[in-house]
Amino acid sequence: MNWLIRHFQRYRQRKPWAFCWRISIEGLLVSFLCALILALLFPELDREFPDWDMGTIFLIVVLIGPVVETLLFQALPIFVARKFNAPFVWQIVISMVIFTSLHFLEGIPTGIAAGLVGGFYFAFTYAHWREKSRWTAFWVTAISHAFNNAIAFALLALSGEL
Repeated sequence: MNWLIRHFQRYRQRKPWAFCWRISIEGLLVSFLCALILALLFPELDREFPDWDMGTIFLIVVLIGPVVETLLFQALPIFVARKFNAPFVWQIVISMVIFTSLHFLEGIPTGIAAGLVGGFYFAFTYAHWREKSRWTAFWVTAISHAFNNAIAFALLALSGEL
């Protein structure tokens, strides 16, 4: 467990852009690995996506969604937790619980891979950078989230799921 703590402590030494691209790639890889394993254990029913054109789906999933979710599921819960002097770990847990619970509406694999794993990475990102600046916390988290959603969007589009 100490190696995991040290791993994330090393992230806290990085500058915003180096942090952002590294945490985005790591979070994406861990989420996708979890999703692959979980998809074998818990096959989901076919998902139905709205009958919108690809541009609209891209706009919502990659541009609007990450901004809104960062505000509602990271910024707001962590703001409230900080008002009550919650320690860093509890700020992450509170944000994760909210983010995860809403992603479980999409099924177990999505709930765990996108909600729990992604929720941890986004909450960690926001809570860490919030110690320095609200704006940095927001943009690093939103860009990381947008990157994850863009890759997921591309994979779903290429596979014909969208």
